[in-house]
Amino acid sequence: MSPPRDAVEHQQQRAELSQATGRAARALWAQADPEDLERSWLAMLARVIALVTAGQLTAARQAQPWLQRALPGEPGEGEIQPEQLAGVSGDGRDLAGLLMEPVYVTLNRISRGFTQALSIASGAAFLEMLARTLVADIGRAADLVGMIARPAITSYVRVVELPACARCIILAGREYGLSTGFERHPQCDCTMAPVTRTHRPAPVDAQDVFRQMTAQQQRKTFGAAAVKAIEDGADIAQVVNARRGMTTATAYGRTVQATTEGITRRGLAGARLITGDPNALTAPRTGGDTQVVSEYLRRTRTGRQQLVRLRGARSPRLMPEEIYRLADDREHAIRLLRQHGYIV
Repeated sequence: MSPPRDAVEHQQQRAELSQATGRAARALWAQADPEDLERSWLAMLARVIALVTAGQLTAARQAQPWLQRALPGEPGEGEIQPEQLAGVSGDGRDLAGLLMEPVYVTLNRISRGFTQALSIASGAAFLEMLARTLVADIGRAADLVGMIARPAITSYVRVVELPACARCIILAGREYGLSTGFERHPQCDCTMAPVTRTHRPAPVDAQDVFRQMTAQQQRKTFGAAAVKAIEDGADIAQVVNARRGMTTATAYGRTVQATTEGITRRGLAGARLITGDPNALTAPRTGGDTQVVSEYLRRTRTGRQQLVRLRGARSPRLMPEEIYRLADDREHAIRLLRQHGYIV
């Protein structure tokens, strides 16, 4: 299934605008004097701010027509004011300070011994990423303002169109309340589709997006072992999230690729590794094959400090790459994928 056509067109329009703004900002960077970078960039800063602000204004102005096309019979209680949104970052920070950061990135690289050419190229890449993100963030903010102004809209679903990163793909089709902030990363092109009581976009989840990808796109985005695990029935979110805690551990008489993600007793993998039950969803608080896997101090309501110990699996949670290295055959690999919480 595919997300609504109007939402896809809106995303593509926004992505083209943010990319064009990023390229234009990079072209201005090329005009700065590499021998006096800070002074020359300061002299050009007003032009750069005007460029990014213009991109933000255009992005914000796209929101109203899109909502009118998406929900033609749902009037709003007010109009979006693009001028009130442009000129700052998505979190309200001043553009001047943000757009000086590429200079500091460059100077930092030079001070660490990188060549001038490589350092300036790093600053250019950072500036392009920053400009793209600033435009996309304001566009999404305008979308959200427009949806809030329409009482019929109760929530939104995340629209993810290819190309997209693995972190975005696992969020595809998820529904959020209007008070929930939009999770994004630098240069993220994802957008949203409104939901009303009478209008609900066709569900498009991570599996749908995965199936739309070519084999080459799948390997590039997830990695060969992850693709194989997903094709063997692993949950995409479990596979992607596991990479956040990648580490090495000693097990089975060798060093293995493992992850610390999801290994507490409340995690799916932790519950199964602790209990030995490949279908377990939680594990007992104490007893069994558990150990303290993390501890931290927190302050209670009375102001007292309290030590919190999170208990989890004693044996490591293997990464899919390691599972396929250890497995004797596909059936063995599937058993291990289930045991380590990848097959839900």
